Amino acid sequence: MLFSRVKKSRDEMFDREYEFNKIASAITDGVPLIVVTGIRRVGKTTLVKVLLNEINTPGVYIDTRKLWSIHANISPKVIKKEIVKSLDARKSYAPVMRLLRSLKSVAIAGSGVEFKDEKTDLIDVLDDIENNGERTVIVFDEAQYLRYSNYDYTALFASINDNYENITLILTGSEIQILEEFLGFNDKHSPLYKREHEIVHLDRFSKDESTMYLKEGFKEVGLSVGDREIENAVEVLDGIVGWLREYGWLRYRGRTHSEAIDEVFQKAKSDIIDELSKHSPRYLTIMMAISEGYHSWSAIKAYVERSEGKIIDKKTLYTALRNLIKYGYIEKHDDEYYIIDPVIERALRHTR
Repeated sequence: MLFSRVKKSRDEMFDREYEFNKIASAITDGVPLIVVTGIRRVGKTTLVKVLLNEINTPGVYIDTRKLWSIHANISPKVIKKEIVKSLDARKSYAPVMRLLRSLKSVAIAGSGVEFKDEKTDLIDVLDDIENNGERTVIVFDEAQYLRYSNYDYTALFASINDNYENITLILTGSEIQILEEFLGFNDKHSPLYKREHEIVHLDRFSKDESTMYLKEGFKEVGLSVGDREIENAVEVLDGIVGWLREYGWLRYRGRTHSEAIDEVFQKAKSDIIDELSKHSPRYLTIMMAISEGYHSWSAIKAYVERSEGKIIDKKTLYTALRNLIKYGYIEKHDDEYYIIDPVIERALRHTR
């Protein structure tokens, strides 16, 4: 179902044929490292999960952001366990079971997959996968969260790149600048400097693609929705498939057009407040300033100072704006700042 939150097959995923085939081709060609980028809610997670289910290759999925929220410091021990946990969860897929049966470090027990020896470390598991002789894909979703670990994962990725013939890593990231800095392909001090990799970028849908997505989704569930409402939804949600899906799902669940749009805005507001609270309350104030039309540095500074009731120094504001750009929330054009996601912009504009 196009409007379902979890998608397992290509039939449930709209378009993305080009990106799917580009990644699948890179895996077949033995590219050791694939980086999938795109703004939040543009469909990166759906794409890589569906890909793992569709290709005839064993695959591991690791939700790095979730691990960071639980452990903060993501250790190799955590990753080791997560690899086996993912293989266990996906063992109904023939390629995964094929891999599990060949691994010497794990046993398939009645309670699931477990290590034969608890002293087995991450390198042991990777070596075991490599020696299986069949290409295996390991996905690190939102991989930029690995940068907060005490362990240098870029050195591990460089080692896999150089020494493992049968492992392909896929790293996704919404915080594109953060991910690029973390990987350091162009940084001569980075272990991954000039290492072979493929970049696949997901853009938001065009207006025509967004319209077709909604029309096909409504047809699939037998719901008649007028063209004017679809046109308005496409205009407001601006090609971001996560919000288009949310709108379609709410309409399917009985909401009117205006109710569905309002609920999407409410969810966007809740999400951005929750996300920014993990960084700094000032980030939310800056985002609200921009959403209300204060785009220049001086206007944003004046807005923040009015909101906080105190003077802030230039360096502090520059740092906050730079971080919001790195985190993928805003962008800078001609010395003015804009929110990337128009749904979040509209949601924040109506917060007060």
